[in-house]
Amino acid sequence: MKAITQQIISLINERMEIAKEIGEIKQELSLNIIDDKIEQEIKNYILKESDRKGLDPEFAGRIINLLINESVKIQKSEINRKIQSNNLNKVNNNAFFKGIEKKNPSSPSNNIFSDIKIKTHMDVFNKAKQLDSLGQKIIHMEVGEPDFSPPNQVKDELNLIYDKHKYHYTETAGINNLRKKLAIYLTNFNNNKINPEICPENIIATVGGRFAIFCTFSSVLKPGDEIIVIEPAWPAYKDIANYLGVKTKVISTSLDEKWEPDISIIENSININTKIICLNYPNNPTGKILDEEKLQRIIELAKKNNLLILSDEVYCNFAYKKFTSILKFPYEKSIMIGSFSKTYSMTGFRVGFAYSLNKNLINKINKIQSLSLTSVAEPMQYCALAALSYNPIEYNNIMKKRIDFVCSKLNSLPFEFIYPDGAMYVFVKINENLGIDDLTLIEKLLHKGVAIAPGSGFGETYKNYIRISTCIDEEKLGKGLDIINQIVTSL
Repeated sequence: MKAITQQIISLINERMEIAKEIGEIKQELSLNIIDDKIEQEIKNYILKESDRKGLDPEFAGRIINLLINESVKIQKSEINRKIQSNNLNKVNNNAFFKGIEKKNPSSPSNNIFSDIKIKTHMDVFNKAKQLDSLGQKIIHMEVGEPDFSPPNQVKDELNLIYDKHKYHYTETAGINNLRKKLAIYLTNFNNNKINPEICPENIIATVGGRFAIFCTFSSVLKPGDEIIVIEPAWPAYKDIANYLGVKTKVISTSLDEKWEPDISIIENSININTKIICLNYPNNPTGKILDEEKLQRIIELAKKNNLLILSDEVYCNFAYKKFTSILKFPYEKSIMIGSFSKTYSMTGFRVGFAYSLNKNLINKINKIQSLSLTSVAEPMQYCALAALSYNPIEYNNIMKKRIDFVCSKLNSLPFEFIYPDGAMYVFVKINENLGIDDLTLIEKLLHKGVAIAPGSGFGETYKNYIRISTCIDEEKLGKGLDIINQIVTSL
């Protein structure tokens, strides 16, 4: 047994060395690291061999997924190392950053500024915040953090919390009153009564929507399992999967197809290791809303293959056309993720929630949250409870007005986009004639005091896209868009 295991390790090492060499070749030829066709050919071959040898095909599939994930990780690491080295040289020779160092030679931020590698909107945010701290005035159009205040009900509750002694441990799933009110809220969601009525016992209050997703993945996935993600997509799904050793199967959508996912491609992507289909509508970053018929077809696919559907509906209250929630379909293996962050402008309160008909799944999430952090802070839960008495339509109207404003300005720029169905972003395609990718454009804009999100952060095939957040007032949006105009017209 010892000798055989040693042989396995030696062969794995040999495989990783080959993967590294392949990665170098891909970089030289500017090829994508991930090749779905080749990966599937390898997996099909191994599954046939495992079947011939009487091995459990699901176990064999997990092993090959782990090997593929590790190969991708090695190749990305090598490419990122070279990119980081090149970027460091660029930063050291850049007059803009040298000027900042002269102004603030003792600032600790200068020592780490060049260490931030921009890949996602949060990387841009962190870099922009460092520029803020160094005295640069940055127009933040990169993150989805509404600038309006939470409802007055939340303010009033905050003022009372200390005197009411609401600062203790709570049940891990959340205080009863919050879960009861959430059950009523979800049952009557969008003025469309859900049947059967939602039970408070099937809801858990989590530390933001992100942690609800992390707990869901952690409770149902094993290393080597697979999830399906429809891109462009919020990067957290893939990041969490990678952290857990889970493979992500990407379904790409396009602006030309109005961001509609192809159901047949989803169906053909399902295999013995697939466990979850991830949905995010209204979508971040495109604002796309999936129509009811297509949602139903995806649910039927999930039922047929006994898959979980995770429906991230954080932006559901920012819908500018008809939105159908997963709640309308009583599928036992679906889970709806919600949050107070966007709907009520409570990003720093860190309150989200998860609901599922499957009480066992909620119990698993509850166990993980209990092990991790006991519960959401009690004061924040009471603030969330207070927020539920406020109708957020006002916030919806503000955001739609801003989206209208941004789209009207973008119409005169060398960009392509589709008016968003919902959310708080415009996902914009850069005209090929400009000869510039997202990261280069972002760097130029940061120099001019504007932060936007790279399209490649929402999927590797979207390097010629940017995401513009409409979470600031129209005056700042106008200034930011004017600077974008200046940059692109000078190219």
